[in-house]
Amino acid sequence: MVKRIFSLFAVLLLASPLPARTWKSTDGNSVEAEFVSASATHVTIKRNADGRRFTLPFEKLSQDDRDWIASQSEGGDSEGPALPDDVVELVKSGKLLFEDDFNREDPDDAEELGENWTTNSASRAQGEKQNDLVEGELVMTISPKADHAISTVHNTAEPYGDAVVYLRMKLEEGGQLKLAYNDKMDKLVWAGHINGVIMSPGKLVLSDEREGRFNLKYRDGKDTPEGKAILADVLKNTDKSFPLELKDDEWHEVVTLHKGDTLTVWIDGDEVGSHSSPGFGHATKRQFVFAVAKKAIVDDLKIWKLSADSE
Repeated sequence: MVKRIFSLFAVLLLASPLPARTWKSTDGNSVEAEFVSASATHVTIKRNADGRRFTLPFEKLSQDDRDWIASQSEGGDSEGPALPDDVVELVKSGKLLFEDDFNREDPDDAEELGENWTTNSASRAQGEKQNDLVEGELVMTISPKADHAISTVHNTAEPYGDAVVYLRMKLEEGGQLKLAYNDKMDKLVWAGHINGVIMSPGKLVLSDEREGRFNLKYRDGKDTPEGKAILADVLKNTDKSFPLELKDDEWHEVVTLHKGDTLTVWIDGDEVGSHSSPGFGHATKRQFVFAVAKKAIVDDLKIWKLSADSE
């Protein structure tokens, strides 16, 4: 088990709630709210009037508010995500591309997950709501009307190649969660599928989909006996499976590392699998996707884009 570390991107967790204070935005608006938590780029507050929580970027806060947040971390026990020792230095020299603690509310009857989040519920589940923000967690539950797995997509602010992803997840019995790294602009693959990390209670699969199952030269012929045999032979090199023991209905920490042509996965601090294949090194992944066939819960998502010269 790797040791827990104090991340450069610490999350402030206060031992006891602080009194409400007046928060002011850069455009002059103000609100009475309690401080809940803060990361390197955002703060979460709870409004006094109705108890609603809001997560705001620092650049929208007054300088006084930013100074106050910084003062709360001085001498505090701020602990960030548990990252493997091998990943720590890579993250420090990289860039936090995106983070989301899902600590906000959404409508009861609509999927409004936040900026740059999209889903396939309208097209594949007849508009039924399949994604819900519940008590600071993203809960994804397949609809009986769905004809396809849930696809919950974050469009990243910029393309990424080498990258670290951290998240917490919880699966029910028989559940499965796929983390997909896509590029819709790559016309050599079907629907932009580049790489996949598939986790289920008994197995982890690392899939180079760009060179394998979703490469159009193999996918277009997969229904013929000859094409099926060719694809099966290709998958021997592009896909690799590893045994995995996941306890149902418990939180698990997941870390994935794309580094060159190698994809490595740690779960709860232990390295579970590593696989090398050319498609893992695809330099312009543009989306991060949760794919869910039944039900999965996730939280505390972070994506770091690593520098080109990271060692």
